[in-house]
Amino acid sequence: MKLEDIKKKNIYTVPDNYFDQLPTKIQSRINEKTPVFRIKLSWSLVFKVATPAFAMIMILFYFGLKNNNTYESADEILSQVSSQDLIAYLETTDITTDEIIEEIDFTDVELDFYEDGSIMQDIEMNKDNINTLLDEYGIDTDIL
Repeated sequence: MKLEDIKKKNIYTVPDNYFDQLPTKIQSRINEKTPVFRIKLSWSLVFKVATPAFAMIMILFYFGLKNNNTYESADEILSQVSSQDLIAYLETTDITTDEIIEEIDFTDVELDFYEDGSIMQDIEMNKDNINTLLDEYGIDTDIL
């Protein structure tokens, strides 16, 4: 079967005088009054809804203010963590030693690395061991 063999026939029909009556039908529908949906607001309904909502807001406000005063400072939180836990955390993160040293404030710290200093008293190392460590970590001896 070819497309040319199919008969062309208009299957749609329009009722008689449809377009003659169309403007009057449209005008009559425009002139009809449609009912308007209105809500009657009563004060008793307002109080029934507003009172529990206001009570909830006041309760949340009270507990919100009460819990705001219990926050601890960073120093208090860190004082509760053991040094071993801090070291374990620093070993597992990507923080480098240089980043840690940049955050330390050395203005009030007095470090004495000499043989008679307080840091070196508990360490038993000779100068050869110290030089080996300095070479291993690439520390220039002129800085010290």
